[in-house]
Amino acid sequence: MSYWRTFEQNYLPYVPIFLLTLSCGAGSGSLMTASFLAHLIICRKEGRPIAGTLWKAPVVWQTVVTIALFLGTAALTIPFNDGRPAVLLKYVERLIPLALVILMARPGKGTFLSVWFALFLSLLWYLGLVAAYPIWQDNRLFGPFSSPNSLASVLLVLIPGVLFGAIRYRASWPKTSCFMALVSAIAFVVLLCTGSRNAYLAFFVVFLALLVFCYLGRAWLTLKIMAGILVLSCLIIGVAAPQFISDRLDRDISQDGRVYLTQVAVQLIEEKPYIGIGLGRWGEVYHERFEAENPFHEKNIQSPHNIYLQVWNETGLVGLSGFFILILFQLKVVLGSLIAYYRGHGPGFPWLAGFFLPILAIYLFGLFDYDFFNRHTMQLYWFYWGMVVYSWVYYKKEKNLS
Repeated sequence: MSYWRTFEQNYLPYVPIFLLTLSCGAGSGSLMTASFLAHLIICRKEGRPIAGTLWKAPVVWQTVVTIALFLGTAALTIPFNDGRPAVLLKYVERLIPLALVILMARPGKGTFLSVWFALFLSLLWYLGLVAAYPIWQDNRLFGPFSSPNSLASVLLVLIPGVLFGAIRYRASWPKTSCFMALVSAIAFVVLLCTGSRNAYLAFFVVFLALLVFCYLGRAWLTLKIMAGILVLSCLIIGVAAPQFISDRLDRDISQDGRVYLTQVAVQLIEEKPYIGIGLGRWGEVYHERFEAENPFHEKNIQSPHNIYLQVWNETGLVGLSGFFILILFQLKVVLGSLIAYYRGHGPGFPWLAGFFLPILAIYLFGLFDYDFFNRHTMQLYWFYWGMVVYSWVYYKKEKNLS
């Protein structure tokens, strides 16, 4: 009975956010439903309001207005270019994780720990799937996915959060942190095996940002260890498959199909720069007008492999302006909050930064791929932003940040 009371007092309140994180990480709708049901049951049991209190924060309403501008500018073009409203409804549906975070996230450091453990289990789940289905094609690791880039994008948005937590809790959870850091290193090796050069670039930038946060947190030993892990991981993959790395990095960019897709995107911008060709119609237009002339004979392409060009192509400058408003708003919130945090509290390692790193990775990966618009990545994106909002409120109110 005492075990149950301990669980009820210390862990039960964080079960919903744990399940929500796991559902977003593993891409499970059933777990997301279970997280909401658990939230309802716990709120009823404890007499807490279902809506929580996070929704009262100004940054939540600023987020709502910004999202409305992002979706509204895209919707504004639909009557003029035969865009598909169903695509817009999909974007709205993928906002559910953000709404659930606002409902479920509770004050207390247990929220951060719950999210960290759930992200780790999600990463472990995908590594297990890769081990069970070690599918290679053209010297690139596909795993259970239809393309190596899909595997790379999943790892790219999970590794930063797990690694950040391992650094954040290295003193209070030393053994657990070491184990999670090791798993993150293994995941990094798997990411290298996908051969996704855009994932390499995005991870490199995110890793540099992580090193900057280590410096700001005065974590000197961690800086050395992380540098060592990075070098060791590269050495392992370099020794195991030097030709693979050489082939990926030395590949002639003129032989990359993205060059032709970019040319198509530029032509479409010149033709319809303001309202675009229609939301969700890029693949249709490509098939009708450009597919036959593709020198690489690529079929069923749905995007120019660049989320910014895709938004510009489909919704024109009108829709692109809404997308950039969203990005600039997020950068303003994060950078402004981090500056205030370090000025007010000195050295530290705030989760606010940890949750923004995957968002940064998604934006960078989107320069050369379109996974941002798939269901899994978009749900993770909005989940992470929800946690950024929660962190913003938490660090403003919390006095003891040790």
